[in-house]
Amino acid sequence: MTNTTRILAALLVGLAPAAGAAVGSEPPSPAAEEVPVHIETCRGAMDELGKALKARLLAAMADGGPGGALSVCSEEAAAIADSVGSARGLLVGRTSLRTRNPRNAPDDWERGILLDFAARREQGEKISDLDAWTFESDEDGHRTFRYMRAIVTAPPCLECHGHDLAPEAAAGLAELYPEDTAIGFAVGDIRGAFTTSLPLLD
Repeated sequence: MTNTTRILAALLVGLAPAAGAAVGSEPPSPAAEEVPVHIETCRGAMDELGKALKARLLAAMADGGPGGALSVCSEEAAAIADSVGSARGLLVGRTSLRTRNPRNAPDDWERGILLDFAARREQGEKISDLDAWTFESDEDGHRTFRYMRAIVTAPPCLECHGHDLAPEAAAGLAELYPEDTAIGFAVGDIRGAFTTSLPLLD
């Protein structure tokens, strides 16, 4: 049973959300039927972003090796994420406990969820089942739905995120991301997570 399924089951029987669904500022409990719709919207943005980035990275890798892929990350990734998010009315991006770009560092909620993902993974959960959500409200009562889903390290990721980097990749990382900590991953590791924020019209 996924984290999302557990939380929905808890809502339906009037229980508190399961672990992993950290609550922001304690807004009124949402209707259970509201959550799957928001999750679908957020997952759609994540899937679109993942496919777009993968396509550009593979094409750049074919044309220019690891250096080409690093150029996509440094020059295009943010714009691709902004475009995907704007088309769907939300913010979508990536974060990790071991970031490459400091701008992708997790906030407090994201960090807590990433740590929870790591703990759940150690307990045997599949990475594909690792997700979490929450509702947050600002001081004016405006709600935002936030959703995260873990990213698994795939073989192509090792070119720039693995243990034994090619000299070109290592040199490019040192130049573009001197504070990089997003290396040393193996296939199947949690590399980070997609994260979304969906403003709600109440």
